[in-house]
Amino acid sequence: MSKAYRYASLLIITITLVWFCYELSQRHLEKWHFLTAGAINFLMAVMINRQFTKKNRNYLGIIHGVFMVAFFGCGYFFI
Repeated sequence: MSKAYRYASLLIITITLVWFCYELSQRHLEKWHFLTAGAINFLMAVMINRQFTKKNRNYLGIIHGVFMVAFFGCGYFFI
């Protein structure tokens, strides 16, 4: 995996965590916010998994996949 993809992945994870903390401080949760966050993490998971070639475990792809399922599920089923 190239350094650019690794740094982009870590940046998206950091932005997602900061956004989630901000979203929890709001009075009303918006459904489309969670669906958009899930979609962004889906795209990052696809890009990271395409770059994955050398390690036994793809931790960044797993993290993006977990975020994707959690935010899509929360946005679709609970909000």
